[in-house]
Amino acid sequence: MEIKKEVRTASETIYEGNILKLYRDEVEFPNQHKSAREVVEHSGGVSVLAENEQGKVLLIKQYRYPVDEVIYEIPAGKLEVEEEIEECARRELREETGYTAERFSKLFEFFPTPGYSTETIYIYQAENLKYVGRDLEEGEYIEVVPKTKTELKELLQAGKIRDSKTLIAVMYYLGDF
Repeated sequence: MEIKKEVRTASETIYEGNILKLYRDEVEFPNQHKSAREVVEHSGGVSVLAENEQGKVLLIKQYRYPVDEVIYEIPAGKLEVEEEIEECARRELREETGYTAERFSKLFEFFPTPGYSTETIYIYQAENLKYVGRDLEEGEYIEVVPKTKTELKELLQAGKIRDSKTLIAVMYYLGDF
């Protein structure tokens, strides 16, 4: 069976903010039935798997308002309009951890919530790190917490890593893919 696309027949912007746009589309299925789709438009994000000179992966801990928790994450940030993906990786690694890297390579890109969002997240690996000092944005309160492979496994087993980009990167790093 061939999967056919839905066709947008109308669109209405519901909300337009600083980091996302929400719109409601009317769609028609191949069999002429109609439905509605609510879609969050997001510019995407870039995250970085980085191992420091002691062989520890750089995680950060920060409070995330939507889930009301302090969580573990790999360094990451929003992709700005017309920003190159690798440049975003460089910027976020430097801002959040204080490190620069000699080499960046793309590991993965994925849709975290394709049922209602256009967001794509890119995971890069940073190699040959050099500490140059952090440059946090206003309102960012981030603790850098380097972790060994053993500590990462313990965090995974205890359910302490709950962020999707971090789960993917850590499982890749540990060879659990």
